[in-house]
Amino acid sequence: MPHADSALAGIAAAGNDPEALAEAIEQASFLDATPGEDRQKLRAARTKLKKMLKDEEAKKAAAVAKSAADRSPHAKESYDVSEFAALVEKYEKLNWKIISKPGGATVKPDDFYTLYGLHMVAVNGENTAERPMWTEKGGLDFEGRAKWDAWAAVKGTKPDKAKLEFVRAYYEFPVKALYTDTR
Repeated sequence: MPHADSALAGIAAAGNDPEALAEAIEQASFLDATPGEDRQKLRAARTKLKKMLKDEEAKKAAAVAKSAADRSPHAKESYDVSEFAALVEKYEKLNWKIISKPGGATVKPDDFYTLYGLHMVAVNGENTAERPMWTEKGGLDFEGRAKWDAWAAVKGTKPDKAKLEFVRAYYEFPVKALYTDTR
């Protein structure tokens, strides 16, 4: 017969891993037959597991709902690299929402900078420039830094792959990034 201390140690060692906790609870199920503090710890572990599984389900449901809400109506089953040149001319002219930063500076949503980084890799290759810090007026260069960061984030991407990813990202970014969607 297993020892209560080792069974409870297994439950404690499982931590917040639902699979490990379920296995430890299964191995400690013999504690149901013995009244006392050890049985209460087993029951508490079962309650914790139920809550963890419920929270996990809620997170999955929220993620599915969010992805459905964020999904662009322009998304396609497949994308063609030949559209790259036409879309490059369009993406900067879209009516992007503006996000205010300290000191009166503004930036665009992250989706714009993702497109920018892919565009720059596809056209110019890897980012070798120094990261900008200040604007000509002396404030932090949020726009320049965001562009530099986006370009640096796709380091190592081949130009052909960057073109295809640009086309995919253009069609799939959520409508909420624009004031009016004119894609």
